[in-house]
Amino acid sequence: MKILLFITLIFSNLISFEGEKKLENYIYKKFTGYYPSMSVSSIMIKANSTIPKGYKLSRVFFQKNSLKRENGNFSAIYSKDSYEKRVFLKYHIDATVPVFVATDAITSHTPLDSSMFSIKTIKFTNFYDKPIQKLAGYESKTYLPKGKILTSRLVRKTPLIYRNSTVNAVASDGGLEVYFTAKALEDGSLGQVIKVKRDRKILRAKVISQDKVQIR
Repeated sequence: MKILLFITLIFSNLISFEGEKKLENYIYKKFTGYYPSMSVSSIMIKANSTIPKGYKLSRVFFQKNSLKRENGNFSAIYSKDSYEKRVFLKYHIDATVPVFVATDAITSHTPLDSSMFSIKTIKFTNFYDKPIQKLAGYESKTYLPKGKILTSRLVRKTPLIYRNSTVNAVASDGGLEVYFTAKALEDGSLGQVIKVKRDRKILRAKVISQDKVQIR
């Protein structure tokens, strides 16, 4: 459960309650949307310039890369009638994120499950890569040493077809369907187009199910 304990907003002058609540919700939803299991303790926001009296929050601009850092910058547009003013702001977020930590070494291309990991809650600081939030349907992309935190660069979706495996292929010609076996030349996930080889001929095929492809 995501719990927002308190939010502190620091401005060079006061803004409307409506705009303040919008910024609170915006920043909170941005981070917890990107890290669904994140728990936020506090958010501090500081404006770098004054907000004219009577102007209301209109739009917020927040770069995706900022979601990797506890400190960062963003901007917002405040408007009144047909006038607009861009305000640059700084934020600091105090939060924690649970991560999966390998309890033993894991070889590459191993389907992942909870028995291979412990869950550790760490302070959100600077994440160069997004921690994985779920294991189902993923396998290790490379060797993972014991104690390694699982992140998106270290995993991939488990393919339905593996390179060098034998696949069942179907080719359509008008109302006629021809079935034969072929060798997969690439890994493939559902809907992905891969190369397969039959005899000496290389064909392109769409993955339609486990070990089955449709010749294009």
